[in-house]
Amino acid sequence: MSKRRILSYVCAFAAFVLLVLAVALPLYGKKARDYNEKYDVIEGSDGFLFSARSAFTDELADFSGQTSYDAEVLSRTVEALSGSASALADRGCASVFVLVPSKMSVYRDKLPGNVAKRCSQTRKYTELCAAMTAAGLDVIELSGLFGKYKDSEQLFHTASDAINDAGGYRLFTAAAGAAGLAALPEDGYTARTSEDYNYPLTREYRNETGKTVPNRTVTLTENNVTYKDDERYAFGVTATKNSEKTGSVIVFSAGAGNSVSACRKFFSAAAGTAVFVDGMIADETVLDRYAPDHAVFVIYEGDVRSLPLKSMQPQTDPDLDSSAVPVIDAVVYSSGDCAVIFGKAEAESTVTVKGGEKVVSRRTENGAFAAEVPIRTDTERSELYVTAKTDGKNESDPVTVNVKYEERVGYKNVRVGKYGHLHYEETVPDFTGASALSDGDLQGYVNYLRARSDRIHAVSPDTKIIYVIPPNHLTIYPETAPDDLVEGATSRLRQFIEAFKDDDSLIFLDLITPLTEAKQTAPYRLYNKTDTHWNELGAYYAYVRIMDEISKDFPAAAPDPLSGFDVFTKSVNGGDMANFLGADLNAVREDGVYVRSKKPLFSGIEKDYSMNFENVWFSDQHEFAIDDASLPTMIMYRDSFSTNLMSFLAEKFSCSVFHTMWDYPEETELWEQMKPDYIIIEHVERGLGGI
Repeated sequence: MSKRRILSYVCAFAAFVLLVLAVALPLYGKKARDYNEKYDVIEGSDGFLFSARSAFTDELADFSGQTSYDAEVLSRTVEALSGSASALADRGCASVFVLVPSKMSVYRDKLPGNVAKRCSQTRKYTELCAAMTAAGLDVIELSGLFGKYKDSEQLFHTASDAINDAGGYRLFTAAAGAAGLAALPEDGYTARTSEDYNYPLTREYRNETGKTVPNRTVTLTENNVTYKDDERYAFGVTATKNSEKTGSVIVFSAGAGNSVSACRKFFSAAAGTAVFVDGMIADETVLDRYAPDHAVFVIYEGDVRSLPLKSMQPQTDPDLDSSAVPVIDAVVYSSGDCAVIFGKAEAESTVTVKGGEKVVSRRTENGAFAAEVPIRTDTERSELYVTAKTDGKNESDPVTVNVKYEERVGYKNVRVGKYGHLHYEETVPDFTGASALSDGDLQGYVNYLRARSDRIHAVSPDTKIIYVIPPNHLTIYPETAPDDLVEGATSRLRQFIEAFKDDDSLIFLDLITPLTEAKQTAPYRLYNKTDTHWNELGAYYAYVRIMDEISKDFPAAAPDPLSGFDVFTKSVNGGDMANFLGADLNAVREDGVYVRSKKPLFSGIEKDYSMNFENVWFSDQHEFAIDDASLPTMIMYRDSFSTNLMSFLAEKFSCSVFHTMWDYPEETELWEQMKPDYIIIEHVERGLGGI
């Protein structure tokens, strides 16, 4: 054979190998690498992340069958579930148990090879399913249904162990008939796929590896909402009302809050009344109030360990002997050696956490709490025990929370105060007085602001300048400060107010006094608990102070009384400080406070119910006009605290310009052209150094 022919064969073979590699390598690249056992998050293929273990679960051990049931524990668990069903049946309420398989078992094809091969057909979940069925309970197990739709619809978040709206819809369709509800057509919802970088496994995996894998999920939006949402009745109990439907269903969750959250909208749309209970117990007053004819118990595979062993029969004595067991919503870290536990307990109760470096007790506010607990640093993992104690009742059974010490984990910009109030780290120097100005520095600020006023008056002599400084949360609610903080004798804001109290060139409004007075009589608190901003009620009282000042010259601009607004609360996702701590904002909930006009707004401003600054529309420049010569004109320079002020202020000016947020320019030409009656400069207290 000639050398040329041999060379041609070699080249052809090499080309074939390269072709194979060109096809195979990209396919291989989509496979997940083998799982590193030291991590709590497993990186799968196609952007899927899985929790190997968490504060509440040990998913990998469950998946591999290492945590099989003790026979006695399994028997007592099924007996308790049967007791609940029997007690409800005595009231004419039929029960169905919906068992939700874990994300790891549904999407095991996305797992790395060294994890996928551990899949055990016999594990706690399958043992529980079999035992419940043998006991005669009505069980719907979703593995088959989820297996059918898992690839075409993506039923779980990719960076969370919870089902998403698509999974929630399939859960509902499986349970609807047994719950006495009609199925909901798929065309009643619009599906949207989105990505988010703030989901819990995304953050945890970034902490572990430095790699960022976004959460990809599916949201189903109702094309026609027919129910009224979020009626809060008691501890851990909410309900929806739907005038277009009949029938009443009560949905219990055994640690499966995220699963229930994903299917909540579907039960609400299909039932005349839908009641949602955190846990497996409904006392007599709840059952009497709503008289459900069907009950759905949702049990997620990762949470079967949270099923209580004692009887879960509804209480018949309204004077309960024991406090309700606290519900843990999220566990995050304020630093490597401090864990923050968010949760709910009975109103006006005390939550105590033991097992850390010290015992921590916190009072609830409207049932919500946040406790920061120093954890042990001499061991990787610690067990914390959380109990609740309500006056006149015994202490509750404990809830066990597993936490870990990681030196490199830490979010240093949030302080956890009393009653579940979070405080931005940047506000601490103002509270303690550490940022108070020397006489010389204060005079420098005074000179600068007066000089700026002179520049405005040089082109618009009749313009009045008003400085609006929203006080920090700690300034208005010092009683919620962490134990280690001591309030200082003065602060920069108080120094500014005093320095300008007799100034003719500008008006420096004192908002500390009216807000402090208002909190004594206001129907709700004035600041968000998990967000850095005031809420709409706090903004309302600031608006009153601003317009009281302006109405001295323009009586028609007097503020509207609170009776002209609907003032209410609504359960919403937590705010920016919960996010700073790394919490899942779907888990950390807060009762947002809202003040909405009873009459249509001239401005046409529409506000959602998110926590303050999630709506980026407010950050852009906006102009509003009202055909009323008795009202003044205004330009406002502002930061994010203005978002809750805009809808109030825009109604009181014939022309108002809200400049782009966080930008305080010298707009000489605009001032000269518009010659506004007022220029309002709004700047949060914590940022006074940059005023």
